[in-house]
Amino acid sequence: MKREFEVEVVHRQRAVYRVCAPDRKAAEQQASERWRRGEPSDVPGYEWSELVSCTAHPAPDPERVRQDVELVYRFLTERERLIQQIGGDPFNPSANDAISAAQVAADLGWLRPEDSGGVTADDARATEALEQLCTARRAVCFARQRMRNRERGEIRLYCTPEYLEQLSSDHEVIEPQVV
Repeated sequence: MKREFEVEVVHRQRAVYRVCAPDRKAAEQQASERWRRGEPSDVPGYEWSELVSCTAHPAPDPERVRQDVELVYRFLTERERLIQQIGGDPFNPSANDAISAAQVAADLGWLRPEDSGGVTADDARATEALEQLCTARRAVCFARQRMRNRERGEIRLYCTPEYLEQLSSDHEVIEPQVV
């Protein structure tokens, strides 16, 4: 009998770019931006990708997924209520107003064992629950470019539609005052 698995593949990549820049730091920054956009290497033969790890975990049963979805929804709504209660600023939305799947997994204590014997946050479990909430329109998702220097691509962030609507309506009704 075949079983369903979730398999995480981790790899390292190398690309070489030719850039014109005033100094080394600017050249590195330009090359990093090209890499984040996923541009191919300018120098043939130097681009490579190396497999670091490949780990399979049994896929969860439907009942656990349903429970995860409800738990994540309660977590999102409580988190947003607390942000507003302790002084969330509707005029200056920040990265704290929406949350990534990795942060949800870490905050809920969802861990996955690693082959090395350690544990890591179970991002896949949180992502599955968040994406189901988005499909059911109980959460909304948007993407932004990753901010850290050694990352590329976009990161998906999540919040409830009610929270997003409140931020938008508060921001439109009352103009912030410049001091």
